[in-house]
Amino acid sequence: MSARNRPAPTRRSIDNPMTKRALSVTFAALAWLSACADRPGDASASPAGTAPAPTTPRAATTAPASALALAPASSSAGSSTASAGPASAAPSVASASGVELRALSQALSEKGAEFFSDNYISNETSYLQVAPALAERGRRGGAYVGVGPEQNFSYIALLEPEVAFIVDIRRDNLVEQLLYKAAFERAESRAEFVALLVGRDLDRATAPGPDASLESVLDAVERVKPDSQAFERIHGELLAHAEARWGEPLGAADRKTFKRTHKAFWKGGLELRFELKADNGRRYPTLRELVSAADPDGKRRGFLAEEATFRTVQRLEREDRIVPVVGDFAGGKALRAVGDEMRRRSLALNAFYVSNVEQYLFEGGAWPKWVGNVAALPRDADSLFIRCYLDQGKRVPLQMKGHRTATTLQKVGDFLARNEAHPYRSLWGVSSDETSFTSLSQVRPASSSVP
Repeated sequence: MSARNRPAPTRRSIDNPMTKRALSVTFAALAWLSACADRPGDASASPAGTAPAPTTPRAATTAPASALALAPASSSAGSSTASAGPASAAPSVASASGVELRALSQALSEKGAEFFSDNYISNETSYLQVAPALAERGRRGGAYVGVGPEQNFSYIALLEPEVAFIVDIRRDNLVEQLLYKAAFERAESRAEFVALLVGRDLDRATAPGPDASLESVLDAVERVKPDSQAFERIHGELLAHAEARWGEPLGAADRKTFKRTHKAFWKGGLELRFELKADNGRRYPTLRELVSAADPDGKRRGFLAEEATFRTVQRLEREDRIVPVVGDFAGGKALRAVGDEMRRRSLALNAFYVSNVEQYLFEGGAWPKWVGNVAALPRDADSLFIRCYLDQGKRVPLQMKGHRTATTLQKVGDFLARNEAHPYRSLWGVSSDETSFTSLSQVRPASSSVP
């Protein structure tokens, strides 16, 4: 029966829980479109299904001239050398919206797996160790690939990619990214974003303004006492928004994950910490400590540190340019599919944040598969790895005093060349490689990058 011929709903049918959910999603979608209509000139204001004018990828504008041609994929991928071509010829990465974003995520994803931690937030205190180098490098545009939860947003704010793919073996991370997306898109300020994330009912009228310090933003949220009724209302609004923007209701398992994740933020607030499912007695940083972290020069560069960095990530979320993907770094589909999507958009890899995932890829014969997947990504001479080393009793040369983690950079080309000459045997070996660096002054000449 068509909608036009369907009888008007009775009071009883409206009270049906499924009907209420459908109406909630519909109203959230209408609210989103209304909000977009109130933002003239904003690319994110395009109604669902209406693509804004193509944008020019910026990868080539800051890369050296020699980097304009994308590196060929590995021969096993069966691809020939791709060329970036004229900048104006690249398709718009802002054209995906709603159903298109979900379809892209599903097309890129593969079967996930369980992990021994929930990873609601990061445990890497050193994640801004390389921020000065990334800022000095000045590379913008291209494609970003990352893993895990909120630390990606700080790297995305620094790199301003055309598109970001968050690839994680845990489907729970995809669902958490949808929670973040809803909070980013609904928030009118940094304080409201944090309040939505931790389920606090912050008064917009009294929220700190755009010039407020990060301390003021976080303190304003902490002053709001947690309330279970307020949480349930906020959670329902975020879920309805996420489902409307995703283009369909989440499945029962994903809704349960969405609720469990949001409730963890509500219960922990800014004191939420990374936890293993089997407690090891270690004290990991709180959410407040992570978002308040500074780089080695003492400058805060996290995505909430300043209004501009927050708005950069918010804009990319509203334009559906942050794509959550379920994928195994050594799997047979996800990273290859991400590479194909980058190639379709004529985008080279800007940076790949791998965290310490490689630690687990030395097991079970996964390392060659991982290396093959890396080789298949479109890249240029400046494409980087952002890598985290977790000290389990053996420090690496670039590890900062007082940190159990070390975050380093390495050019992807150097990684592939050195692994081919002398295959890596451990994460310590990769992180201690002489081609790893944390500042641009440590970058070795290309002629000495292979022993």
